[in-house]
Amino acid sequence: MPLHALASASGARHLRRALPALVLLLALGTTTVAHAAVAARAVSAFADSTRPVTFLREIVVTGARYPRAYYQSPEALSFVNRTQLRESVPTVIGDVLGTLPGVDNSKDSPWEQRPIVRGLSGQRVLVLMDGAPMNSARGNGPHPSLVDPSQIERVEVVRGPSSVSYGSDAIGGVINIITREAPAATVGRSFTGSATQLGSSAESQYGGSFDATTRVERLGLFTSAGWRHADDFRSPTGTVANSGFRDWNGLANVRYDFSERLVLKGGYQVYRGTGIGIPGLSSPTATYPDGMQSVFHFTYYNRDLAHLALDHQYEHTWIASSHIKAYRQQERRNFFSTERVTPAFYGPNGSIYRTTNQDRYLDLDTWGAQIQMSSVRTARYFFTMGLDAARDRTGGPNVRFRNYVYPTARGDSAGAVATLVSASLPKGDFDNVALYWQNQMFLSPLWTVSGGLRWTQYRYRSEAGLSIPASGPSPAFYFPALKVDNGSASGSLGVVYEPVPDLHLSANIANGHRQPTAQELFFKGAASVGFVIGEPALKPEESVSYDTGLRWERGGLAVSGNLFYTTFSNMIDALAVPIVPEAKGQPTYQYKNISKARMWGGEAEGQWRFLPQWRARATVTGAVGDIVGRDAILKLYGVAVDNAPLPSVPPFRGNFALRWNDREGRGWVEASSRYSWRTNRLPLPVAGVSQIGAFKSEWMAFDVMSGCRFGNGHRIALGVRNLANMRYRQAFGSLDEPGRSLVGSLTTSF
Repeated sequence: MPLHALASASGARHLRRALPALVLLLALGTTTVAHAAVAARAVSAFADSTRPVTFLREIVVTGARYPRAYYQSPEALSFVNRTQLRESVPTVIGDVLGTLPGVDNSKDSPWEQRPIVRGLSGQRVLVLMDGAPMNSARGNGPHPSLVDPSQIERVEVVRGPSSVSYGSDAIGGVINIITREAPAATVGRSFTGSATQLGSSAESQYGGSFDATTRVERLGLFTSAGWRHADDFRSPTGTVANSGFRDWNGLANVRYDFSERLVLKGGYQVYRGTGIGIPGLSSPTATYPDGMQSVFHFTYYNRDLAHLALDHQYEHTWIASSHIKAYRQQERRNFFSTERVTPAFYGPNGSIYRTTNQDRYLDLDTWGAQIQMSSVRTARYFFTMGLDAARDRTGGPNVRFRNYVYPTARGDSAGAVATLVSASLPKGDFDNVALYWQNQMFLSPLWTVSGGLRWTQYRYRSEAGLSIPASGPSPAFYFPALKVDNGSASGSLGVVYEPVPDLHLSANIANGHRQPTAQELFFKGAASVGFVIGEPALKPEESVSYDTGLRWERGGLAVSGNLFYTTFSNMIDALAVPIVPEAKGQPTYQYKNISKARMWGGEAEGQWRFLPQWRARATVTGAVGDIVGRDAILKLYGVAVDNAPLPSVPPFRGNFALRWNDREGRGWVEASSRYSWRTNRLPLPVAGVSQIGAFKSEWMAFDVMSGCRFGNGHRIALGVRNLANMRYRQAFGSLDEPGRSLVGSLTTSF
C-alpha cells in the first residue's frame, strides 16, 4: 500500500476514535431541529444584539483604562468578543489571538503559546486579566492559556508601548482578558445559564463547560466551570508525541449594588492543568547530539486569583467616579524534564548510560492594589488619575535526580542515584508603586488630544541563601543578599482628527519601559545554552513608538489601519563571559544591556457588508526589524556588520473570511483562510545555539465553520480546520500545526 494511503487509513482510524463527542453533538442538534423550526418562526431576531454594526463602533477600555469609542483612540487596537470566541471553538485563547493583526504566538505546543505583539514577546508583552497583571517580576512570561475561553467576555489588544497606563512589561503592547461579569441589580429575581460540550478530532479533544447567572434583588452572581482533555495531536506528518494536556477551571464573579452609585464587586478564578506536554522543546525537535533524548512538560500548573473592587459614582463634585481594587494571585507549577544519554553518546566503547530527571518548581504570590479616579466629562476635557502597587514574592527549588546505569553481561545494573536540590533564583520581595495621570482635551468637534504621564518606583530585595550545594570536591555556592532600586518615567501624546464625518485620522507618540526581571537580575544556574548568571546593575529597556492611524466607515464598509516606527534601547541579551566556578566548566552567559533596535511596519483590518446577508472581513500585517550597532552585533553574533535582523519580527501575514447569515439570523456559514506570504529575515546564527527561528515556507490554510441557533435555546457550531490537510508551521512555532480537524460545540441555554 502506498505511504499516502497508509497515512489516510491511519487518519481515518484516529478520526473514528475521536468522533463520539462530535457525533453526540450532531445527534442532539438533529433531535431539536423540528422543534427549532417551529419556535424560530415565533422569534423575531436571532442575531447577536450585543454586537455593533461594525467593529469601529465598539467601546474599549484597555488603552486608557476608561471606556471610549474605538475610533476615538489614537492607539492601535484590536479585540475579540464573546461571539467570535464561541463560534471559533478554540482549544486555548492563543488560537484566537493569533488571528489579530500584529499579534503572533511563540508556540511550543497546543497549550504552550506565548503572545508576540509587534515582534516583542515574553516579559515585553503585558497580559492582564480584568485589568490585573498576569505577568510577575520573576520573569517567566505570561500564559494566557491559564484562562479558559468559556470564561471570557472579550479580549482587547493594544499594540505599541502602554507604559503610561500599566507600567513595566507593556513595552510591546497589552492583552487584556476580560471575564464575564455578574449582572447588575434590577427589581426581582432571575436565573439563567448554559451548558456546552465541545470536541475536535485532530487531538481527540473533548470537554465542556457550565455557567449560571443569578440575580436576587441587589445581588448578582456569575459562575462558570469547565474541563478539557486533549491527546497528542496529529499533523499531516504523523502524531506529535507529548503534545496533549488535561485541565479544569472555575470562575465566580459577584456583584452587590448598595445603590445606583455604589457597587461592590468580587471574584475568584481557579485553574488546574496536568500533563501539559511541550513537544517543541523536546527531542528530536530540539537540536540534540546523537545518543541524547529529552522530554519536557508541566507536571502540573495551578493558578488562583481573588479580587475585590469598590466602584463609586459621585454627584455635585469635580470627581465623577472612583475605583478601588485589591487582588491576590498565586501560581504553583512543576516544569519537569527527563534526559536520557545512551551508550552511543560515549562512543564505540561506551559502557554507560545516564537518565536525568529534573523538577523545577515555581512558587509565586502576588498582592496588588489599584486606585483610580475620573473627572466629570465636560465639553472641553476629561481626565483620570490613579495609583498602582504590587508585590511579587517568588521562590521554588530545582530538584535533579541523576541515575547512572552500567550495562553488564547479565543485563543493566542499577548505578547510584545522585540527587541535587538547587535554586536558580533567590527568594525575595519585588515591589513597585506607580502614580499616573491621563487626559482627553476636546479642542473642537474635529480635534481630540490625549496625553498621559506615569512614574513607577521599583524596590527589589532578594535574600541570601543556598544556590548550589556542595558535591564531592566542589564547594557550595550561595546567593548574596541583593537589592535594586530604580525609577522609570513614561509619557504619551496623541491626537485624533475628524476632517469629515466617519473618517478619523490619528497620530500618537509614546515611550515605554521594562524593568529587568528577577531572572535577569539575580539568576544563577543551568539553562538551555549553558550556565547563566544575572546582572543586578541592569538598566530598564526603553522604547519610543510613533504611530499614525486611520479609521473610516461608509455604509457597510469599515477600515482601520496603522503605520508605526519604534526604537528600542538598552535591550537585554545573554552574552558569553568567562566561565565562573559555579558553572563547573559549562559555557557561561550573563545578561547585559547590549543592543539598540528599530522596527517599522503596519497593520490593517477591514469589514464589508456588501449585501444584507453577506460580510467579508480581512486583516494584514507586515513589519521589519533591525538590531543596530556594530559593537553589539559583534558581541552577540561574532559578525562585524552595522545591522542585523531582529528576532521574532512578524512575517507578512493575515486572514480573509467570507460569511453568510440567513435572513432571520438563525444560521451562518463562514469560509476563511489564514496565510503567511513571507518570513522576514532570520536572525544571525549564534555559535553553539540551535536556530530556533528556522525559515517557515509560505503557506495558506483554509477553514470552514458553520452554526445554527434554535428557538428552544440550543446553539450548535460545526466546522473543519485546515481543510486541505496541508503541512505548515506558524512563523514562530517549533512544530507542525494540526492536520485536518473536525471541530464542534453544542450549547444548551436555560
